[in-house]
Amino acid sequence: MKEEAHPASNSNSLMQVIESYTRYYADGSNHTSRAKRLDLDHFVDFLQSYVGVSKPEKLTLQDWNYSSIQAFVDEKLRSGEAPSTVARRLATIKHMGRTLADKLPGFVNPAKEVKTPKVKSLKPKALEKTEISEIKNKSTVRRSNKDSFIRYRNETIFNFLIDTGLRADEVRLLRMGQLDENLEWIKNVRTKGRRYRNVYITSKMQPMLKEYLEQRTKELARFFPKLSKKLDKQLPVFISNYKCDPEKPDSFLMGAKSLWRAVNELSAETKLHPHLLRHSYAIELLDSSNDVRLVAQALGHSDVRVTMRYTERGDAEIAKALEKSRNS
Repeated sequence: MKEEAHPASNSNSLMQVIESYTRYYADGSNHTSRAKRLDLDHFVDFLQSYVGVSKPEKLTLQDWNYSSIQAFVDEKLRSGEAPSTVARRLATIKHMGRTLADKLPGFVNPAKEVKTPKVKSLKPKALEKTEISEIKNKSTVRRSNKDSFIRYRNETIFNFLIDTGLRADEVRLLRMGQLDENLEWIKNVRTKGRRYRNVYITSKMQPMLKEYLEQRTKELARFFPKLSKKLDKQLPVFISNYKCDPEKPDSFLMGAKSLWRAVNELSAETKLHPHLLRHSYAIELLDSSNDVRLVAQALGHSDVRVTMRYTERGDAEIAKALEKSRNS
């Protein structure tokens, strides 16, 4: 926001404040802007009924207070809205209050002390082992029907994500120079927290990766009659030949959407995306090791509390465990 007076700073009309806020912070077609506008529409509808005015234009700044906001939160939760949705609506109202408090002398954000509803942490969704087997079979059949480099690459990417638990961008940006000679370790993978870690490639994945790299060498021969080891180390592991330029190693990088599509095209009943495979890797590793710290290190989490969400259990799992403990 510019350092000029807030357009609504001299008005007692709540709708003028909301319109001004919307113009500055929610005037667009992106998801965030649409969500903010929807949140404020819900609040205005509630407030009109709560205060008892015939039209929104009659709402004043005084009607926007701690009691009315808390009542709005309570009513939304009572009506069955998810706590996460109510928390988002409250966040929009709080942000609007902060922006006005910065511009209007003496104005105190009325939403500041309203408590955000507690959002239950849910265990991330993951694929069952049977689903993973079915997808692997499907990808093999697809490749046998049309034995193209792209299909072989995409099949390898799916298996690689499941085997390493890497994020999509970590795979996309992976360079040949990061693979050791035995295809056992990926060196210096940069995490979201700008740290670096080494990632293990299992003995089950190594033969498939080796075979893919042989196909990759054949594909690159179309662009590099004599590819030096030095140049190859600079190129991506998973290459794209779309608009590539042999003079520019980065032009062989897959786009973020291309990598997403490479996984998504293997979808069956469950719609696939790269992060779902990371969740599947994490939960399988946790179930087999029962070691949260180990899983945190494998995923590259700097805070083990982030990893703890994989330990969440649903009501059905709790009930099953209780029955087992009582009947054993």
